[in-house]
Amino acid sequence: MGVCIVCGKKALTISSTLRVCLDCLRREPKALDIARKAHTSWRQKHGFASSPPRDLGGVRCRLCVNECSLGNGGKGFCGVWHNIGGRLQRRGLLAYWYLDPHPTNCVAAPVCPANTSQGYPRYTKAVGIERGYYNLAVFMLG
Repeated sequence: MGVCIVCGKKALTISSTLRVCLDCLRREPKALDIARKAHTSWRQKHGFASSPPRDLGGVRCRLCVNECSLGNGGKGFCGVWHNIGGRLQRRGLLAYWYLDPHPTNCVAAPVCPANTSQGYPRYTKAVGIERGYYNLAVFMLG
């Protein structure tokens, strides 16, 4: 359970990393500053730039909304793309995964057998939403 350091509210929906609640983020300018500092601190701790690089004369990366400009040897905001000898090159992939309990907020929920009963009993063990099961959520970058 997180605690908002602006208003003192305690809730499961308050990130223990950001430490500010949604109401304060919407109403209190200092809450946004606190969240930005937490974001910057996390990125720096893990070797990422705190903001998208904007090196004048650098190689422009247009693969995402950040549109980084990377100087020679520079690394993109994503941490995947680098300027090596004046060319954008990928240095591996970043991946994040977790087990997501059913029912889930998965983008495939409208067509998922565990969420729709379609394909019962071959692809799902329940008529209706499966409970007590998980799907593997995987996010890759690069």
